[in-house]
Amino acid sequence: MTRHMLRLPLVSTVVLALGAAAIADASGPLLLRAPGQPFRWAHGGIGIPFNPDQGGLGPLTHAQAVAQTTAAFQAWADIPSAVATHTNAGELSLDVNETNFMPFLEPTAPDGLSAIIYDENGAIFDLLFGPDSGVLGFASPEWLNNATGEIVEGVAFMNGGALLGPNAFPVAEFLSVQVHEFGHYQNLAHTVVNGQAAGFGDTTGPTPNDTFPRPASFAGHIETMYPFLFVNGGQATPAKDDIAMFSFLYPEPSFAASTGSIAGRIIAPNNTTRVTGVNVIARNVADPIDDAVSAISGDFAGDPSSSAPFAGEYTLRGLTPGAQYAVFVDEILAGGFSTEPRTPLPGPEEFYNGASESNDGSIDDPAAFTTVMPAAGVPVTGINIVFNRVPPGPIPLTDDGAVEIFADFPIRFCGKTYESLFVNGNGSLTFGAASADSSETAAELLQGPPRIAGLWDDLNPEAGGVVSFEQTSHSITVHFTGVPEYPDVGANTFTMAVQRGFLDGSFGFALHGGRFTLDYGAVSATDGAAGYSCGGKETTGFEPETDLSAFRLPFILGLDKPAVYEVFTAADNDLDGEHFDVLTPKPFVDAFEPNDTLTADKPKHQPPLVKLPFSTVDHYTTVGPGDADFYRFKAKAGDIVAIETVPGSPLDTMVGLFDESGHLLLLDDDGGVGGVGSLSRLLVQIGVDGTYAVGVTTFPDFTFTGAGNEAGRYVLSVRSYTGAILPVTDDGSVEVPLSTFSFPFHGTSWSSVWVNGNGNLTFGTGSDDFSPTVAEMLAGPPRIAPLWDDLSVTNFVTGAQQGLVIAEEKPGTLDVHFVSVPEFLTTGTNYFSVHLDRKGGIQFDYGATDRSNGIVGSSPGGGVADPGPTDLSRARSLSAASTVYERFLGSFFAFGGVDLSFDTVSFGKP
Repeated sequence: MTRHMLRLPLVSTVVLALGAAAIADASGPLLLRAPGQPFRWAHGGIGIPFNPDQGGLGPLTHAQAVAQTTAAFQAWADIPSAVATHTNAGELSLDVNETNFMPFLEPTAPDGLSAIIYDENGAIFDLLFGPDSGVLGFASPEWLNNATGEIVEGVAFMNGGALLGPNAFPVAEFLSVQVHEFGHYQNLAHTVVNGQAAGFGDTTGPTPNDTFPRPASFAGHIETMYPFLFVNGGQATPAKDDIAMFSFLYPEPSFAASTGSIAGRIIAPNNTTRVTGVNVIARNVADPIDDAVSAISGDFAGDPSSSAPFAGEYTLRGLTPGAQYAVFVDEILAGGFSTEPRTPLPGPEEFYNGASESNDGSIDDPAAFTTVMPAAGVPVTGINIVFNRVPPGPIPLTDDGAVEIFADFPIRFCGKTYESLFVNGNGSLTFGAASADSSETAAELLQGPPRIAGLWDDLNPEAGGVVSFEQTSHSITVHFTGVPEYPDVGANTFTMAVQRGFLDGSFGFALHGGRFTLDYGAVSATDGAAGYSCGGKETTGFEPETDLSAFRLPFILGLDKPAVYEVFTAADNDLDGEHFDVLTPKPFVDAFEPNDTLTADKPKHQPPLVKLPFSTVDHYTTVGPGDADFYRFKAKAGDIVAIETVPGSPLDTMVGLFDESGHLLLLDDDGGVGGVGSLSRLLVQIGVDGTYAVGVTTFPDFTFTGAGNEAGRYVLSVRSYTGAILPVTDDGSVEVPLSTFSFPFHGTSWSSVWVNGNGNLTFGTGSDDFSPTVAEMLAGPPRIAPLWDDLSVTNFVTGAQQGLVIAEEKPGTLDVHFVSVPEFLTTGTNYFSVHLDRKGGIQFDYGATDRSNGIVGSSPGGGVADPGPTDLSRARSLSAASTVYERFLGSFFAFGGVDLSFDTVSFGKP
């Protein structure tokens, strides 16, 4: 059985009082063994075990905490149409607290225990989520037997600290928290029926229609498994919706035969695509608030693609036989689900409308419904809802909102085919997902969904102007006309047109993977982004900006570029009156395949032997299910090797170091910087000369056989260093003597240099300055700044090493390397080196750098005059005898960021 055992990541639920903003993580059915097959506890749920720990829970004594736990499980056992029961299988052998909880949070193997952890004073939750996080508990199945489909063990953590202090959560309401969490423990989902109407002002029917009377108070009418807790909401008692799914998982023998069900598909406006992630609600017109059941389309699929089994399908169970139900689709407004909610919906919310059901709103009135009457034990099927198509003309866009437009032709973009696009109120078109993002940074453009940015900015179509579209059999054209920036500033006019692919007559064949045009009228915005990005699964995240107005060809040829874009400010907004015809790339091909095994039978099939330093930033490299990649390199004993999938891609990678025989020596999953983040890193000193290999895969492929869950592009960096690791701490400095030469810098020969942890070298004195300004660069000590920023070589609290600083002096030269050093309180990464030679020459060499702020350059300091900034990425001749600098801005409120990744900047000798 062990080889079929799966360890589940914990799911957490944030449950707060009404009015507090919080999102919860859960799903439903929480976990699927296979499409249509949810996991269940063994024996039909008879005798589900739990093991309480020995402590108390906030003000509750141990005995009171156990009694409340028993009562919470009993709320599920009391459901007449289900057979599940629960057994206290004995207490844990210890009182679990912040010093000993990890074996229960991250067990290495099943231990026969299903722990209910009482975090008596909240110290565990403070460590996991931070003080005052609002997280009251989390729970889930923990170990699963994939061969049998059974839940083997569960786990739950309860935050007693939330019940203490002046802002304590009401003790009487904590029973609702436990009932909710133990629903997850038994593989129940979040549900959405009345909770949105109670807490978020949603209507009782398809928005904007309050079709059914609202109760004077929703207390006692809110489903237990709604993602948010309402104080005095009565959620300790499961509602009709909770009962229906629980009874399906653990049914009393007559459940199916004595209740009704309604099933169907949710279909996109093109009449063919099955849409997953849409909430479907059935309300009994005679009792619409309390006799109501929901399901999320595709919640039994496990795969959102339209062709997957169960995709777009829903089943509403536990219905009253003979009752008349109105069935409608409803957008989920808040909460976390493993069946990811479709937001926005592909059309307006609407009722099932019988024979009138179609994609034409002039025939299919969204506010009209045809009732459905289920019979006991006889499923009603074929209750399909087709979303109405958005008609050409004005688009009803809200601030930060989006509307999905379905095409009459296959849309090609970056070599992929889409059937629809999203028009986002902030001035862009995206593919595969909408975007409410209004901050338009380069990193967000590159790492977000595939996007055409006409004028991606914080626009506000609610405040004025018109957004409209027109459509033909070969194009969709979207017009933003006079749309102001938020809240109501200026007016911006531009057009984005997506066109069907064509055969270019001058070449005689298709040259591209998609085509679109951008046309600009008057643009008043003083900031924003324009161009395109193939999205986070295709870009490296390091693609540089381009001056779009500098293109003088008939087309912007993006044939090999996953992104061509400009992030502009008031100083360089020159888009007025411009026209761009853009060809996007064909599908990219991994440059190193085949390289998916270390045990090739022929030498030519061995993974590539690469020379260090090595990076895939200029080569398309992708990994995913069925694929793991390997690269060989040579190293000598004593070499310090840094292996990292550097930030830029959101892919959840894993890296491994192998010896020449293919034995795994080291592995890292989420090492990143400081031990957190989705990317991976190994810093290792080589013990023996030889040939080694790096493996790249995605979680949870611990065997590097291609068993990862995700697919996408990655950037691998492998760099080798020699020299001494300097004991540089956060904001600290180390003086490095020069034994083979003196370094001439602005008229003085220096016999030592201070290496400062914040990414710069100074002479005569160290510098702990972590907030660089141009004034400080000019007035401070003589300084060479490859990347002066608030870097954090060590963790400022724990002192743990987060990156390395290495110095190596050779006759007449000094090299100082900053290796995978993050910014303060971030998980970014920075690789850069500075080279000094005896004649006064300076060179900066960059690997991956985080797109953030900082100052780069050199200055004698001491009050030197300001010569003004220099664009270092475009400079061709720089002198070490001059003051030269560039100030990079990458904060939340500013655009830009360091654009020197994988570049070199040289300053000639004086």
